[in-house]
Amino acid sequence: MFTQDRDTAGLFWGYMRSALILAGGQGRRMGCREKALLPVGNRTILEQTIDVLTGVTDEVIVSVRDVVQQELLSRYTQGIDVVLDQYHDVGPLAGILEGTRAAKGEYMFICGCDMPYLDVGVVQLLFERARGHDAAIPVWENGNLEPLHAVYRTIPMAIETEKAMLRNDIFVLAPAYKLHDAVFVDMEDIREIDPGLRTFMNINTGEDVRNMGGD
Repeated sequence: MFTQDRDTAGLFWGYMRSALILAGGQGRRMGCREKALLPVGNRTILEQTIDVLTGVTDEVIVSVRDVVQQELLSRYTQGIDVVLDQYHDVGPLAGILEGTRAAKGEYMFICGCDMPYLDVGVVQLLFERARGHDAAIPVWENGNLEPLHAVYRTIPMAIETEKAMLRNDIFVLAPAYKLHDAVFVDMEDIREIDPGLRTFMNINTGEDVRNMGGD
């Protein structure tokens, strides 16, 4: 894991990096449980995700749906920037919009709060592939993309996300499809770092929690 001082890390990488954790989902398929607070060992997914992303970025931002959730997560977000959704019931784009508006980094890694096994090496690879482009998005062999485990150039992503919201196009890939220069990262390259592709595992159901070993 990287241990650069947060004030100088941007100089080490040559540009400033941000990370956005989308925590504002309702978790309806899990009885509205807060997925960010599900246990991974003796920590929550949110704590683990912040720890991983702090090691490879200059700032971490957490997006939440409202002040009630902000307070609920506050013990885990000390020293972390938190942004509140201004749009509701529109899916992840609400958090992406506020996160990209708040970010200081030239590039931003965006992920959900329900990915307990994020691989720091994979995140690093995505930042490297994104540099000089508008995005680096993992692509599966069948052509499906992983837009919520990807790196974006912050300003173009903020602009296209706002445009998508204004035209009421809330499909999660709507902004990415409008970026002029996105690159796609093959799973073959990612498997060299994470052979089991556990970095993409997310928690959506009670069965997923049991498979993860949580309560």
